[in-house]
Amino acid sequence: MNATYYFFYLETALAKGDDLNIYAFINVSHIPTSKLIEIFEIDLKTDPYISDGYFLTRDMHKRNIYYLKQNVGILAFEIFEYTLRQYEAKDFKEIRKLYKESFME
Repeated sequence: MNATYYFFYLETALAKGDDLNIYAFINVSHIPTSKLIEIFEIDLKTDPYISDGYFLTRDMHKRNIYYLKQNVGILAFEIFEYTLRQYEAKDFKEIRKLYKESFME
């Protein structure tokens, strides 16, 4: 039986300008999925597989600032915007490979 590995990243992009590149991936897979659903206000009825991307708004951040600061670190909304995305891989080694290829190329 083949396992599928699911993991979450906060994609980090510039908040201003027309630059649409992703500059960093912050792995937030250590945060329980139920907490991510709460923070990002994900409606599982409309997106049961959490396949959409979810922006972290300033209001969401403010409501969860202590939890996020403790589990993610300080986020710089003046410079960056953050989007939660779920990734999956069939092989655990692909997780690292996906990160490196997407980030380094």
